[in-house]
Amino acid sequence: MQAASYGIWSGGLTIVMIVLSSLSFGQISQPARYEREQKNNDHDFIIISMHESGIALIRDKEKYKEGKQLWELTRLDTALQEVWMMELDIENRHRLVGYEFKDDLIYLLYRDGEHEANDLTLFTIHAITQDIHRYLIKQELSFRVTHFCAMTGNIALGGYVSNEPAVLLYNLETEKAKLVPGFFVSETELLDLRVNTNNTFNTLIAERTNKQNKFLVLKTFDSQGALLLEDQIEIDPKLTILTGLTSTLINDEMLLAGTWTEGNSKQASGIYTTLVDPFKKQPIHFYDFGQFNHFVDYLSSKRAASVKQKSVQAKKLGIVPDFKTYAAPMRLAEQPEGFALLSEVYLPATSLNTYPSWNYGMPYYGYNAYGYNSFTNRYYNSPYQYNNTNTGDTKMLHTSFMIFDRQGKYIQDYGIKLDNKKLVGMVEQTADFIYYEDCQVLAYKKEKEIFLMGNLPDGSVLSDTIQSESQVPTDFIKYDSDQNTAIRYWYKTNFYVWGYQSIRNKSESVDDPNRYVFYINKIEIN
Repeated sequence: MQAASYGIWSGGLTIVMIVLSSLSFGQISQPARYEREQKNNDHDFIIISMHESGIALIRDKEKYKEGKQLWELTRLDTALQEVWMMELDIENRHRLVGYEFKDDLIYLLYRDGEHEANDLTLFTIHAITQDIHRYLIKQELSFRVTHFCAMTGNIALGGYVSNEPAVLLYNLETEKAKLVPGFFVSETELLDLRVNTNNTFNTLIAERTNKQNKFLVLKTFDSQGALLLEDQIEIDPKLTILTGLTSTLINDEMLLAGTWTEGNSKQASGIYTTLVDPFKKQPIHFYDFGQFNHFVDYLSSKRAASVKQKSVQAKKLGIVPDFKTYAAPMRLAEQPEGFALLSEVYLPATSLNTYPSWNYGMPYYGYNAYGYNSFTNRYYNSPYQYNNTNTGDTKMLHTSFMIFDRQGKYIQDYGIKLDNKKLVGMVEQTADFIYYEDCQVLAYKKEKEIFLMGNLPDGSVLSDTIQSESQVPTDFIKYDSDQNTAIRYWYKTNFYVWGYQSIRNKSESVDDPNRYVFYINKIEIN
């Protein structure tokens, strides 16, 4: 394995790069690959991670049977071998708006047409038995869905009714829906809805008022919607919470993390973290971006040094530094010893509405192939204010991997310069990480190359670059698209990477040497 070039990772700044040996980082291999030939009129695949149960692929076939749309659903195992494939008959005009995997069930959520008051249809497909169940979720109100989560026996939908947050629970056994009480509060925003490891779920609400006492409100409910815990965390009235994620109770502690700004700015000033504790007042740790070791590495060395120097001066004076940027938290993960947060910096298209959504009504939807979030909400249409509708290219500038202790205090961070990777009309998660036991690896894909950065227990930072490979020795990858491609954490110490490639087989025995394929590669770090 060859070490990645210095400039790719640090932007020419002070991060120490050590020439990588295969013994120091561990073996990086691509032990499995899935491939499907792709034609020009074929829809792109939507990829649903089933963790240690494999991967599910879903796409619209653009074919019809007795007036219904045909969708293709495929299950792969962890060796990327096809286990089964089926066709789903979906009512005409239905569009896929959400997906999830829980307890061996693949969840697919469709809406009838575009209008927010139209009914929803939920399909559950058992990953082992292939049993299919269909549920009709009647909409009595115009409910703009922004979050979709699955629990054992229920699903939770978060969104807005008349610009006020609402959460709807649907019980799979009784096939009845109900609104969770305690929402419908004006001038508030639903930042997160997330299921915990114990089958409870969290909601995170931020107040959007100019009054002196503003709060960040965390509520935890059981799977039937009964309130278990509520924590109101007071916010400095001069500051504004832009985004937020909650951890999922792998630890006894629950961490809240996201971006903040000063006043009504549309750009973030830094990252905040705080632990949930309803029994006593807990501090919010506000870190401006200049306080992190490598967050501003994507800037020129002179500009980065200036940002850090001003950060030190501002802290002494008790003021907020003037540096701000467009930043989005993408994923919050936890281990018994602490937490890790992935955030990414981007430059929005000029036509993108990047003001916080409370200034312009609730946000529009933007396609997100991960079910954001990762980040997050497993929703096909991302709710976040930086994903509003636009027509230009968004540039992804930098990804940051931050590590916090069990009290939510900053320990260390690492980063990768994203070389202005362009996304058409949206902000999507670009990089991802493995945070498993002693393994901490940040990864990013651009065209054929996959860049990896590892943090070793002794504090060393190692990097490597590998190529996205075919498993056929005579294949030559002519082109690997930089659109509709990414890398994602899968399970334990494995990533999966997908995309579309133009391949030429150099063997003389092949009749047609050229093919264009959709592929998934497994990336294993031992």
